[in-house]
Amino acid sequence: MKPALLLLFTTFAFAQKADHPTGSRITPPTIRDVAPLGVSRGTTVEMTVEGFNLARATGIVFSEPGIKGRILRIKELPDLPDIRLGSNGTPSTIDLGPLPPRNQVTVELDVEPGVDAGVVKFRLQTPLGTSPEGQFLVEPYFGESLDREPNDTPETAFETFLPTIFAGTISRPGDADHFRFPVKAGEEVVFENSAPQIGSTLQPVVTILAEDGAVLAEFGRDRPESAMAFSYKFAKAGFYYFRVTDFQFTGRSGNFYRYKAGKFPLVTHAYPLGLRRGESKEINFSGPGLAGAGISVKGEASAEDENSVMLRPKTSAGRAYNQVKLSLGDEPETESTGKNLSAASAQSIAAPVTINGRIDNGVANFFRFPAKKGQTLVVDVNARRLDSELDSEIEILDSSGKPIERAVARAESETYVTLRDHDSVRPGIRIQSWSSFAVGDYLLIGSEIVRIASLPRGPDDDFISESFGGQRMAYFGTSPEAHANDQGVYKVRIHPPGAKFASNGLPLTRLYYRNDDGGPLYGKDSFLKFVAPADGEYVLRIRDVRGAGGPGYAYRLSVRGIKPDFRLAMNPRNPNIPLGGSIPVTVTALRIEEFNGPIQVSVDGLPSGLRATAGTIGAGQIATTILLTADAAAKIDQPVPLRVTGRAAIDGRQVARTANPADKLMLASVMPRPDILMTSETREVEIEPGGTAEVFVSVARQGDYGGRVPVQVLNLPPRVRVLDVGLNGVLVTEDESRRSFTLEALPSAEPVEQVIYIAGTVETRSPQQSMYAAPQAIRLKVKPARTVQ
Repeated sequence: MKPALLLLFTTFAFAQKADHPTGSRITPPTIRDVAPLGVSRGTTVEMTVEGFNLARATGIVFSEPGIKGRILRIKELPDLPDIRLGSNGTPSTIDLGPLPPRNQVTVELDVEPGVDAGVVKFRLQTPLGTSPEGQFLVEPYFGESLDREPNDTPETAFETFLPTIFAGTISRPGDADHFRFPVKAGEEVVFENSAPQIGSTLQPVVTILAEDGAVLAEFGRDRPESAMAFSYKFAKAGFYYFRVTDFQFTGRSGNFYRYKAGKFPLVTHAYPLGLRRGESKEINFSGPGLAGAGISVKGEASAEDENSVMLRPKTSAGRAYNQVKLSLGDEPETESTGKNLSAASAQSIAAPVTINGRIDNGVANFFRFPAKKGQTLVVDVNARRLDSELDSEIEILDSSGKPIERAVARAESETYVTLRDHDSVRPGIRIQSWSSFAVGDYLLIGSEIVRIASLPRGPDDDFISESFGGQRMAYFGTSPEAHANDQGVYKVRIHPPGAKFASNGLPLTRLYYRNDDGGPLYGKDSFLKFVAPADGEYVLRIRDVRGAGGPGYAYRLSVRGIKPDFRLAMNPRNPNIPLGGSIPVTVTALRIEEFNGPIQVSVDGLPSGLRATAGTIGAGQIATTILLTADAAAKIDQPVPLRVTGRAAIDGRQVARTANPADKLMLASVMPRPDILMTSETREVEIEPGGTAEVFVSVARQGDYGGRVPVQVLNLPPRVRVLDVGLNGVLVTEDESRRSFTLEALPSAEPVEQVIYIAGTVETRSPQQSMYAAPQAIRLKVKPARTVQ
């Protein structure tokens, strides 16, 4: 259950720029900076929020209870053109009109003493709708020791006393920050960096120095995670130095740190990492400065997550400052013996089972299990998601310990990555050519196999791979990875294991039952679906991909039958709906373990004045579009909690899942009339595989807005595409108010009846969506292919 939203609204009696100034376009509110990044519980402080179009902000919404906010003042800041251009990917040659005002909002925060330490997210409410999320940390009442330059050497160190929070930024290459503090003989000090929780890019290396400059300890050089939380026991009384640098010797504003230093209970390791649902188990919690102690935990799901127990355990030093997450499983459980260090000494198990274990000294663990030919089993790891240090890799071997081939990927055509290097997360990848590619094709890039969700609209556009929650999905046991400019890209066809071919001059890749990163929902944890090729015994290996190990490298390894299911994500998650207009919201499904059926999507509990269409994610499809509409006279004064639900029949039972269940700030708000009103003049389209159809759309610009309008076609079924869109996609130019485009059904398109929508974009400098939909749906029918007599 989501906690109640905390709202406070304040009125102002001073002049501000109009929300929709003459000659401009509506730029959504945007947050750029928040200060301070940490707030002590039990205090009242002022926090400043800087961004664009925050004038006349009326309220603030928090993700956690026990925090109140009151807007004290808002002022306009000097213009900074260098940070305004190209922020949302719009070409810099496009006239985006006058620059939106840059504002600073000062909020009085009142944090109750009982608020748990951790991340708090918030949104500002403005006449233009809600802002993107901002965030800050609630911390113990330690006080801050701020990075004050120059402090690059022990001689210039900032002197302070414990407990404290060392706070600063490694802002330039080679920067080093020093702090000087006294301790007593035998005193053990706990250090914990909370900055990664709110987006710090710093890879810290921390050094403890004696007063004479001698290095006593270093953390983060060999194992980056070791610098996140640690303790050090000082043998002698005196002054010591705490030094922070960046492992890569970079310097930027995002390289910030916030190290709590003092005596406080911090849990970094739990073992085992979970328990069976409905049972009780003794869990051992340990961390810097804590003696491991067993605590009995009940296998009852927490309100935040139906598959987890969330708690702040009571330790020998008091209640833990951090929240610990334990996994709840449904399978019988067992322990790794610790003697199963080779295929020959593999521990015997039988599915279904969950194994609790630990990788010691970097040595893999092996398990032996029986399976019948054609039997499908799922093998998954839960470790990094439970704050284990393990970066797992799993592989299924035959009874003699040899790899098992699962499929063969044969390349049929090729191109290459262009324009830039690409990371392992984002679904958009720029390629040189795609004339032989189609939606649904598999592409091999490096050792990663992705699937095309949409093709580029022109040479200045990326192809989009299938993804969930912004994370690219990889297939056939491959893992998402980074790709360099000029890396080869191959369209591949997947063949059964053992298939042999004459060479066509392109790569032939044999795929095995092996996985490193499981992708969306799994992150660094591994996932495999295994189909036994024959009756017999198989060997399962789990290891750390880096060859590391130790007390913090615990895991839960499950071997079980498939559990078809799905998860939903929506975008945007804070839709700002124009009065008298409609906006599109994309709802994406992650289909889990062979679930392929239709999902009915609806928006529940909207107040009077707001309306939503229903949607269906068709069988085998991964997304649908719904429209949110605000009546022209709607009186919606506060953000409205948004609940999007998908319902499906799975194995004879009805299953309901909410979109983004962990997001406590999914809100709908109203904003002024839109800059454009879209109309779908074409209301029905019938098309045959291999055929085309023309669609007409018109745009009515509002007020004095006169910009161009890129048009998107939303909710197209697989293998139906927009044809001949040109360099800028479907574009209604500044001098046009109407245009047509052509839909094409590929020869392989399957029969389907589906609603599609037309939406136009107002190009702004904000990364927030400014897309407005035509309220008229277009009913698209792809007819069956004609049979040749």
